[in-house]
Amino acid sequence: MFFIIGITSGIAELGFRSCGYFPCCSLRGKTALVTCVYKQFTFFFIPLFRFGKRYFISCPDCGAVYEIHREEGKRIERSPGSEINPDQIFRVAGRAARFCPNCGAQVNPDSRFCPNCGARL
Repeated sequence: MFFIIGITSGIAELGFRSCGYFPCCSLRGKTALVTCVYKQFTFFFIPLFRFGKRYFISCPDCGAVYEIHREEGKRIERSPGSEINPDQIFRVAGRAARFCPNCGAQVNPDSRFCPNCGARL
């Protein structure tokens, strides 16, 4: 008897969702595409079940990529109209933005003074 089994990877786009806050650019209430990356077990090239799901969202302004905690990802997968809780995301890739504590302007990460107001960083 001959069996063909395997494990493959897949990507599913879950659509655009609103995120309360993107820490990289201080954006509030912007929508971004949520993506689910998974592995699936196949038997005779037929997918049987998925496992190892991970959820990602990227900032629409700077492109920084955030991973969404598994429970939050499952919640937004079940309810398409729900907003992503910003406390449930963490950065995995992308540029690190820095902001002036005095005026809130975005500054270069290696700057010592704010180019907008001159405050020491």
